[in-house]
Amino acid sequence: MIRELRIRNLALIENLALEFDGGFTVFTGETGAGKSILIGAIGLLLGDRASSEMIRSGFDEAEVSGCLEIEKVRAKLGSFLKEAGIEAEDGSIIIRRNISKTGKNKILVNQVPLPLSSLKALGDLWIDLHGQHQHQSLLNEDTHVDIVDALPEVLPARDTYASSYNSYMIAQRELHDAQKAARDLADKRDILEFQHKELSALNPQKNEEDELEQELSLLSTSAQRVECAKGILELMNGSSSSESLQKKLTQIKRKLETLGKYDPAALPYMNDMETVVSTCSDLDTFCSVYLGKNGGDNSQARIETINSRLSKIQRLKKKYSCDINGLIDKKQQAAKNLSLLENSNSDIELLQKNSTKARQSCVGSASALTAARKKALAVFDREITRRMEQLGFSGGVWQTELRPLDEPAPQGLEEIRFLVKTNQGEPFLPLAKTASGGEISRLMLAVKSILAGHDEIPVLIFDEIDTGIGGVLAGEVSKALYSLSSTHQVLCISHLHQIASAADNHYLVSKRTTGDGRTITEVCRLDDGQRVTEIARMLGGESQASIQHAEQLLKKRR
Repeated sequence: MIRELRIRNLALIENLALEFDGGFTVFTGETGAGKSILIGAIGLLLGDRASSEMIRSGFDEAEVSGCLEIEKVRAKLGSFLKEAGIEAEDGSIIIRRNISKTGKNKILVNQVPLPLSSLKALGDLWIDLHGQHQHQSLLNEDTHVDIVDALPEVLPARDTYASSYNSYMIAQRELHDAQKAARDLADKRDILEFQHKELSALNPQKNEEDELEQELSLLSTSAQRVECAKGILELMNGSSSSESLQKKLTQIKRKLETLGKYDPAALPYMNDMETVVSTCSDLDTFCSVYLGKNGGDNSQARIETINSRLSKIQRLKKKYSCDINGLIDKKQQAAKNLSLLENSNSDIELLQKNSTKARQSCVGSASALTAARKKALAVFDREITRRMEQLGFSGGVWQTELRPLDEPAPQGLEEIRFLVKTNQGEPFLPLAKTASGGEISRLMLAVKSILAGHDEIPVLIFDEIDTGIGGVLAGEVSKALYSLSSTHQVLCISHLHQIASAADNHYLVSKRTTGDGRTITEVCRLDDGQRVTEIARMLGGESQASIQHAEQLLKKRR
């Protein structure tokens, strides 16, 4: 519900703060007092376009703010707030709309900036304003299906269909994705086969390039290394005319052993000589084996093989713009894609079966939803037609049209729109093409009266509902408004005493001239005594008879 409305420097309103209760609230006052300014202010909170001409003369900006109190966040409103990043602190939403002559207008919802389109979407979720064809969900054919599906006899079937439709959409998406992937792979078959053949022929191995570079480095110095190994062996083994180094070291070791028997000072050198003799023996073995491996004549052939291999690796690295590990990954991915391509037909066939099965289930649920709608609408249309008769549409008829669709859609297997004929003998026409503002308001009153507690829009505002009516019809409208206020917050601007006397809360809109010669609009809440006076005025004057009649009307209401 709207808990508070504040207006500053808007048209004739200089500074106004109003607090509202639930139930049925009426605004009355002389023609031209400024009641339309209130509707315009609320319209700004609902996303109507603002103009600098709305700003009170002599001021640079105007501001309208409203506090919406939420007892229960409905699903659609909750989704909107979540997507917009708005938290309903303490169960309330505060909307601020600032209008500036500089054009730098601002919209804040709980201090979160919103574009105008988002504010309008938010407004459509919490207020139905009926007067000048603005914020009227009844005129928006996209909302008709939601109105029908809010009927308790339809809601379970709609929930079941929504689940089936979601499953069908998932199955369809999976099938389309698989078909697209298969087409993409099929287009690339020749490329994939060539890549796989080329990379398989190379068959790159992890870290292979580093290992080949290291081996090539060794092979390129083969002659120098062999020469060094031969020289070491010659020095160690000696020439034919001299003793070998190892033999000399062994003799030195024996003499040290003899010397050590007589002089302990020689003993440390004996240990060192043992190490030297052992090292020489190991070095002799190493050089002999080394010459056996590297002293042959096949090193050049191996160098050519390695260079050829490295050249192929470098060429493919450049071609595919990656390192050797990337070549390995590309080879594996090409193999995987070719495998997927081979298996895609069987996968798609399975997904097609799943999609067909899901569609059959969806169509079955849609048929059950259609049957539930038709059954509920037979009562719905009859009841609204009856209410139309009560609200002044003599000979008028309400009809809900179901237009079949070829394929399941989010709302089912049909589009829904409301048709009406407001006079006997006239054809059925869409609401927007047949009814005036006042008629639309009364039609919405009839619809809301039927939906009662099932409607998700909590606040209803009626501006032109009493246009062209009076007498008994005005009494019927007042009864319907009062009844509707048990499930909604109802705000109504009226010139009829029948409607004013039925309200829970009564506000008087008036104009006065200030000391500086400016005209301002004021709004004040009336107590019981003041209500008598105002209703008497609406009856035709403040005569004793009018006052007594007003007192009787209010007493009857209580």
